[in-house]
Amino acid sequence: MKYLLLILFLFFSFSNLYSAETYGNADRYDVTIKQIQICENATISSETSFSVSNCVTLGNSTLTVDIASASVGASLGKYADTTAMIQGRTYRYFVPTLGRTFVLTGGGSFTKLSDSSSGTCNTDEDATIASNSAHLTEKTGKVGGTATAATFYIPSATSSGVQCRNQDCSHSTGSLTFSHDLPDTTSLYGNAINVPSTADDFSMIYTLTTPFTVGETVPVINMQFGTQNAIKINPLRDNSGNDTCNIGPYYPKFRVTVLNP
Repeated sequence: MKYLLLILFLFFSFSNLYSAETYGNADRYDVTIKQIQICENATISSETSFSVSNCVTLGNSTLTVDIASASVGASLGKYADTTAMIQGRTYRYFVPTLGRTFVLTGGGSFTKLSDSSSGTCNTDEDATIASNSAHLTEKTGKVGGTATAATFYIPSATSSGVQCRNQDCSHSTGSLTFSHDLPDTTSLYGNAINVPSTADDFSMIYTLTTPFTVGETVPVINMQFGTQNAIKINPLRDNSGNDTCNIGPYYPKFRVTVLNP
């Protein structure tokens, strides 16, 4: 018998900062997994607050994987050990803990603010946030050129956010509101996300589409990702009026299949 859990790893979504957001594909999308739990019970107070109980840990070591790679499923299959799941118990929630640092390569099109023409925004390994806090700052991509591997950090929910508007962040906009807004369809996008203000990890909770009761055999977990439209892009301009762009991680799809062999 097969049980299917369809979830989406929500890394962050900022509340209505931009009016012309577009999306691109990721050729590389490095995610660092710190822990995966499956739980019987949960209390979800809001989309940014939850607690769990009667959990078992499927993995509890640091594993960095490129979820755009065809081999990611094999790596995660070895990470998630289901032998700790207790026979007769019914599990309803999936709780991953991830590092807040991601490495992306990719890009996509956007509409320039200067003349409404089309441009391409790519990840930029040389883009920095200068002396700004990683917990509060978003860096830029580069207009045109070739996408290079860039490191991104999930900002905290804040009203003091900083958006860099050029490569070295000498031009920036401050006092922005960054929030972690989940889409309303919780069956697809998860129930809640907890991003601490300064810690280097964050956690999420997803409700299994079908509660899974462990039988006599050890269940098998298969994981699949999709990174199409997993990069968000927004148009910007620097202090000189040159077109620039914001780029960063968006919603990579994550499909988990739990089955009794």
